[in-house]
Amino acid sequence: MIDWHEEFTIEEKIAHAKATYKIEGALTGQIQVDYSIYYLNYNKEEIHASSSRFEGFMLFEGNIGEKQGSFVLYDRGSFINNQYEANVSIVKGSGTGEFFDISGEGTYYPANDGMLLELKTNIGE
Repeated sequence: MIDWHEEFTIEEKIAHAKATYKIEGALTGQIQVDYSIYYLNYNKEEIHASSSRFEGFMLFEGNIGEKQGSFVLYDRGSFINNQYEANVSIVKGSGTGEFFDISGEGTYYPANDGMLLELKTNIGE
């Protein structure tokens, strides 16, 4: 993660967060995210002990193999009872550059050094 900024819009219930992530692997580049987060329970002393549901959008800018461009992912998930679940889908028509006709979906979850994104894509020819 490069940056994370979160602030409550409704005291300890609903928050807005913006973040920037570096991404490496089959996808290489940067992801900017904008989330709305609903806290089922919020723990000030230990944030990772909180439970929440979230929804938002991710803008990926970078490469998939030799192809370059950007696209937007719709992201929705939850962190409840220390169990993480997140699903993403590429927003139709959001692709630019060589991702003009991209589609796909996937999931991501915590890994040793951050998050692991598993994204199945179809890039039109």
